Formats: sequence, structure tokens, C-alpha cells
Amino acid sequence: MDDLPFTGYLILAPFVLCLIGGFVSWGFAAYYMFRTMVRFRPDRQWGRYVPYSIFFSSFFTEEGNFYRVKLLRASGLFFLFVAMGGAIGFGIKILTGH
Repeated sequence: MDDLPFTGYLILAPFVLCLIGGFVSWGFAAYYMFRTMVRFRPDRQWGRYVPYSIFFSSFFTEEGNFYRVKLLRASGLFFLFVAMGGAIGFGIKILTGH
């Protein structure tokens, strides 16, 4: 009796969970990005065209800063899921040799 299919599913499950987590966190990040980008301070509207303005709270209203923090967290979570998925894939390649 060969338990390779069970082991295959056991190895594949964390990778699929990282994939699902990445899609969900990307969706939240996109939503928060749209909510953030319409809440610039009136005197800082030019910051819309500067990519790094998302890292500075002085460009946004109070509500914009609320969504900006959520955006940064969701983006960080997305990158974490991508890194974990890559690490799992690399680990599978090293362990199985495939």
C-alpha cells in the first residue's frame, strides 16, 4: 500500500491555503486602495501622482489615514502569503527532488 497520494495532499494543502490567502488579501488591498485614493487632503492633491505618498500620513484626511493603514497591512499580508507560498514550493522541490 502506497501512501503517496495522502502525502501529496498533505504537502499541497499549505500551498493552496497560501494561494487562497493571497487572493483574499489582494482583494482587501485593492478595496482599501480605492478607498484611500479618494481621501487626499485638499492642499495635497498632487500627492495622487507620487507613488510613495502612500507611506506618508500627511497626504490624507483622517479617514484616508484609517484606510491607508488597512491598505498597508493588507499589502504586507499579501506579500507574506506570496513569500510563504514560495518557501513551501521551494521546500517541496528540495524534499521531493521534483
